[in-house]
This record gives sequence, C-alpha cells and structure tokens, in this order.
Amino acid sequence: MKIQVYGCRGSIPRPHPEMARYGGNTPCIEVVSASGGHRLILDLGSGAFDLGQKILGEMFRRKKQLENGDESGNSAKRLPTLGGSILITHTHWDHIQGLPFFVPLYLPQFKWKIYGPEGAAKTLQEVLSGQMQHDYFPVRLGDMPSSMQYIGLTEDEVEGIWLDGENWEQNETNGDGNGCFRGEEAKHPSTIFRITTKYLNHTVLTLGYKIEEFVRNNEERKTRGVSMAYITDHEPYDHSLAKGGFMPPAKAFPQDPKDHSNISTKDYVSSTELTGDQSHAQFFRNVDILFHDCQYLYSEYGSQAPQSKENWGHSTVEYVVDVAFFSNVKHLVLFHHDPQRKDDSMDELVDYARSRADELEKLYKNDERTSRMKVDAAKEGDVLEIDPFIYLGDGGETKLDAKQGHIHSTKSRENSGNHSVLLGCYRTDMEPLSSILQSSNSNLNVKVLHSCMDIIQHCRENKPSVLVLDEELFGCSGLDVCEEIRTQMGVWGKHLPILMIASREGRTETPVIQEKRIAELVNANNYIKGVFSHAYILTRIQMTLLRIPLRWRRATLPKSESLRLATLQNTGLLDTGYEERFDRIVRLAKAMFNVPIALVSLVDHDRQWFKSCCGLPTGVRETPRDHAFCAHAILKDDIFVVQDAFQDERFADNPLVSGAPNVRFYAGYPIRIPVDGSNGESDDKVAIGTFCVIDSKPRDLRLDERNALRDFGEMVVHEILNHDLKRTSDETVKCLQSSAKDV
Repeated sequence: MKIQVYGCRGSIPRPHPEMARYGGNTPCIEVVSASGGHRLILDLGSGAFDLGQKILGEMFRRKKQLENGDESGNSAKRLPTLGGSILITHTHWDHIQGLPFFVPLYLPQFKWKIYGPEGAAKTLQEVLSGQMQHDYFPVRLGDMPSSMQYIGLTEDEVEGIWLDGENWEQNETNGDGNGCFRGEEAKHPSTIFRITTKYLNHTVLTLGYKIEEFVRNNEERKTRGVSMAYITDHEPYDHSLAKGGFMPPAKAFPQDPKDHSNISTKDYVSSTELTGDQSHAQFFRNVDILFHDCQYLYSEYGSQAPQSKENWGHSTVEYVVDVAFFSNVKHLVLFHHDPQRKDDSMDELVDYARSRADELEKLYKNDERTSRMKVDAAKEGDVLEIDPFIYLGDGGETKLDAKQGHIHSTKSRENSGNHSVLLGCYRTDMEPLSSILQSSNSNLNVKVLHSCMDIIQHCRENKPSVLVLDEELFGCSGLDVCEEIRTQMGVWGKHLPILMIASREGRTETPVIQEKRIAELVNANNYIKGVFSHAYILTRIQMTLLRIPLRWRRATLPKSESLRLATLQNTGLLDTGYEERFDRIVRLAKAMFNVPIALVSLVDHDRQWFKSCCGLPTGVRETPRDHAFCAHAILKDDIFVVQDAFQDERFADNPLVSGAPNVRFYAGYPIRIPVDGSNGESDDKVAIGTFCVIDSKPRDLRLDERNALRDFGEMVVHEILNHDLKRTSDETVKCLQSSAKDV
C-alpha cells in the first residue's frame, strides 16, 4: 500500500511560516493499494483540497493514455479508478472541513462510498450536510453530482468490511472483474483491503481504523498481510497513563523490566478483562505503520499544566510511545499535531519520542521483536510504502474464503426500543444530560434519580441498560450502590455497564481500598475524573450503548438461493393483488390459533412480501428481508418456532420485536414447491416463503396445533401449484356461458 499525507495538523488549519515543514492542513491521508486498484481516503480535513487536485491530475493522465491508444495503461503504473472509499473517523470540523472543497465530489464520473461512525440521532449524511447548509456554503451536499453512498459503521474489531476494488479498472481481456488476472497478468496478483474499526475515547463518537492489505491470487487466494492503523483523537482511558507507564496484560508481558524471559509481544491475552487502554493497544498490535494522535506532552496535559487538557480527547507522547512499543508496532508516526506547535518544537517532540522508545528497548529487550520501533512525526507530503508482495507480516499466510472478498457488509445497528439509561446523581447536574439524551434518541428511556434507595429500587425493577453514577450520592456512596447491584441482582447486575463520576470532595476510604473497589465494581476505564463536558459524558454513554451485544442475527442464505429465487419468480405471485383463495386460509388460521397476525409470506431477494396478510395495518405488504423471521424459517425442513423473541439472541433487538408489530411469538411452516413447477411431481423442492402465525405474547404450539399449521401450509402449496389448472377451469366456464348466450 502507498500512503500519502495531505494534512496532519489538529483542531484548526495553521498556514504559518514556522509550521511549513510539518504542514498546517488538518487531517487527510490517502491510501492506495499496492496493485494500484483501489483508493482509500482517511478523513477530509483541509488537506483534502490538495488531494482532490492530485486526483484530477490522474484523471487527465488516464484520458491522455486513452487518447494515445493505451486503453489498459501500464499495469505496473495502474491508476485507481474514478472514486474509492472515504473513511471518516468522526465529524468534528477539522476532520470534514475539506469536504466542500474536494473537487472530485463535483464530477459525475466519480463514485464514492463514504463510511463513518453511526450515531444514535442523525445519519452520517445528515451530519456531513450540516456544514453545507445554505447559510454556510453555496452548494448543498445533495447537489454534488458525483455518486455518493453513505454507510454508517459501529465498532467491529474482528469481521470488518472487505473492499475488493469493485471499481478497479481492469483489462477486459485479462481481468476477471474481481481484482484477479489471467494469463501473464496472473504473475501480478491483486490485493484486497480489510477494514476493522474500534471506538476511541473522544468527546464525540469516533472510530479508529485498521487497514490490512492482502495478496489475492487466482490459485489458492492465499494472503500475506501488511497493515496500518489510523488512530486520531483518542485520550487514555486511565488518565494516569498520560505520563507513561502503560503495560500490556501481565500474562503477556512481565511487570518487572529486568525479567525479560519468555517475553512475547505477539501474543496478547484474549480476554474481556482487558482494561480500556490494553484493549486499545491490542487493536493495532503488530501493525506495520501506526498513525496515532499525539497532540500533547504530559507537561501540557495534566493538572500541573497552565490549562489542563484532561477530557479534551487527545493523547500524550508518553502514552503513545508506550502503547505502540508494547503492541510491537514497527513504525510509529505521530499525528494530529497541536495547532500551536511550531516546526522546531515538533523536532524536539520527535527527539523526545525516539529517546523514550530507545529507553523502552533497553529495558525490555525482546529477541522476538522483528525490529526496533521506528518513530517519526507526520509531515504533509510524506509518502510511505509497504509492499505486500515482498513484505511478510507476522501473521504468516492464511486462506481467504473465495467469496469473502466480494462481501461488502457493514454492521448497521438500528435503535432498539428496549434500551434505557439511569442517571444517579447528587452533586452533578444530570438534567441537561437527560434532555440531550432524550432529544437525540426518542426510543431511549432516560431517568434521573438522586437517593441510593431510589436508584437501587429502580435497578431491581427496571434493569436499565446503562447506569451513570456520582461517586457520592444522597444516603450512601456510588460504590455502595455498585456493590448491591453486582452481588444481589444476578447475572444482569454482574454485567451492567456502569460509568462513575469521581467525587471532587474528600473520601472516607483509603486510596488503596478505594481503587480496589473501583476496579472490582466499576472497572477503572469507566471511572471518569477531572473536568468534563456534558458532550464527553454523552459520548461515553452512546459508546457504551453501542457496545452492548446486538441480539439480532440475519438469516444465512439457502444453498440453492439462485434456484429458489428463480422458482419464486416463475410462480407469478410477487406484486400481485390479494386473492380470496389465500385470504380465506389466513383468516381461518388467525381465528383457530387465536393470534393477531397470520401471513402468507414470500421471501424475495431483499424483502419479504406478503401475498396475504391478516392483522397488519392497511397497505403494509413487505418488510426488509434482514428483519424477516420467515428468512430463518425457509432454512428449515419443518415448522420453525420462536416461543419468546425477547429471550432469543437471534431476534431480541430485531426492529419487528422492539417496535411494531412487537413480535414475541412466531411459528412458520416453509412453503416448498418443485423447482420445475410440475404440480408436485418433482422431488427437488425449494422454500419460496412461509405460512406463519404471529403473536405479541410469548407462547408455544401444542402437537395438534403444529399439525394444523402444516395443514394450512400445505393448503397454500396446493393453491400455488394448481393456479394454472384453476385458471383453465375458469376460462372453460366463461366459454360455456358465452355459448349459452349465443344459443
């Protein structure tokens, strides 16, 4: 991959003569795949203007190549096609202010996919368009002629999204259209990007990105990874680590620097018990290049500074060097430079960072480290290249599923109506925070309480999703409330996410006992100290809500999906009117099972469509396939039953459960018909949909009810298979009636 820096300054553009060497533009980085096929852009700060001009130059060079008869261009100098993927870390102004001036967005031949953190209130598109309202800019975002698709992301450290260069310009003769080549071109296999994400500790929802580039050949599609991570606008969870002292989990690295036997920074402990900072470091473990926010020195950050920078959402040199070293990062690039730091001061900061890395290297000499960590600071115009074809990462070779590279998936989480937040306060004014939370998400239930007894009682009765507590409450301490919840409220109480706001008054407990209780009951990462804004607490709450495991699984596709869809289309049922022959069956089933809803549902490519429905609002004929219980039912050979959707990990957060029609019980029988449509004579059958009954109360089916549901389902199958026969019979009757009139 080829990485070029177009902006690395933090907070505000600084066109200053004493900042010319490192540059004054705000964040923007371009990453181009090693085979030259796909372009990623990290943030659109003010540096995006110059990147846009460079992309226009590429377009004109391509045009000149075509005019000269070189339709494919030199494969060794292949240019990215007109577009790519834009990864926005967050929507603070310094990271998006270049968007209105990024010229390729104004040209219709460009296609862009824009990714960014998915918030609770507004879509990514709505947030980005805010700075382009008429009062601020003459062109609205929606009026830009290029093709733009907006995709909201949440934290995903494992699966990620795959960008396989679907826009790559291939030679039509030698390319297969999927980034792979035949013949002579196969000697130069293509590459594929995988993007994983992690929430950062900032004052607004912010994502860090890890970008891995794999080699993909036509033979076995083996992968050899090179990688980079882009971490901007992040503050240590434990503020004491701002002065240094970060350590990985004890099992992976000894606490005593003199004991370096059996040390390995390759194998961190995989555990949910990691601190926030250990989890942060593990995200970019072993990457080749790490761009990390490094805006401050500790002397500028803590309470001893003229103006404390705690809770501003940025890191110190001491912290960054430590986490990068213990994560076995090969090349650390300091980023997001302070807008007041001039070039000479930047040189001093880099020297200090390098000396600190050298000290760590001497203390923790580790034969398993691939090399000494290189330390630099980003400068505008820097170009870094790491070649996946000749450079092997520490992960070795693995195999990719041949289809995986073509999956362009995101984990989009819809707001669930089941979430609630309890704000327990005594000295902190939580009312403004409550108003902000409720205005940002109408589905979220927010409660403010002040006394210990009220808080405990509410938790026992309502089980909120997140609890925010003052350390000092009316009647007892916040830690006492935590202890009651953790020890007396079962599994829910043990796993409830709790954020605690540190008291600024004196405490009765000794510091050692207090820190032990915080670690056991709250988790030190969620112990918020110092001066903070409501925006900071709001972001921590949003991040916590989004990290709650999503209990909603999309159904997998049937093995014969293309054949199934073709059979469904051949029935001629989709998008047709209601028919009494189906409606009659649905009405009978609704009455017999005493349920509010009964359906004949057909599962199409991206939707479930209701041929007949009883109990749904007038005009409702379909839902997205991802929401459909029926998409799971067609995978079964017999009846599929969900007794209580709230208790089922596959459906609890499904929008059809958390919202209307509030599904709690579902039973569906797959409608299977022969693939050749030959009136049931073929044994080769596929499920085109289901006959199902739905209730808003949990329940089960008795044996006789299961038999009845099968009977109703087979009646629907009979009507589908005899549709042509019935139509022929009707035509015969009409013909006889016409003859009678003639006589």
